[in-house]
Amino acid sequence: MRGNDAISNALRFLLILFLQVFLFRQVSLGLGGKEYLFIYLVPVFTALLPLRTPRPLVVLFSFLLGISVDLFYETLGVHAAAATFVGYARQFALGLLEPRDGYKAKSSPEGKDLGNRWWMQYLLLMVGGYCVFFFSMEAFSPVYWRDIVVKSLFTIPVSWLFCIILVTFLRPRI
Repeated sequence: MRGNDAISNALRFLLILFLQVFLFRQVSLGLGGKEYLFIYLVPVFTALLPLRTPRPLVVLFSFLLGISVDLFYETLGVHAAAATFVGYARQFALGLLEPRDGYKAKSSPEGKDLGNRWWMQYLLLMVGGYCVFFFSMEAFSPVYWRDIVVKSLFTIPVSWLFCIILVTFLRPRI
């Protein structure tokens, strides 16, 4: 899937939905009856959208993926809320990491134009934002801040690693 066209984005949407629902839904690790480690691939879809995609479309596509995951997870919109948040916050992450000379008109976000360091930082911001927002919405109370922090600390690095592996698989550099 080398292009940023609609077909490759639709295929990427379906692949990430399939992997998240049928493979990574089964993965959750914890201690003492509480689960602390999950794997979420949802933010990588938003991260891989072309840089010049208008914010309303990014938010809409992110919401659609999130609500699709919610249908299978039966989480009543928690994934949709987190994905929508990441879709909206994407512009802030891009602004924070913008190179001095700005983005090229046809820059692709997965690192070949902007470098691997930029890509890793960008993806970490996207995955981190998704996980923290997701666990905050799941708990829906600051009383459970310890659970939110612990789940985030365990989930973010593992999800980030799996997102990197997925992107490497989707876009091999030759």
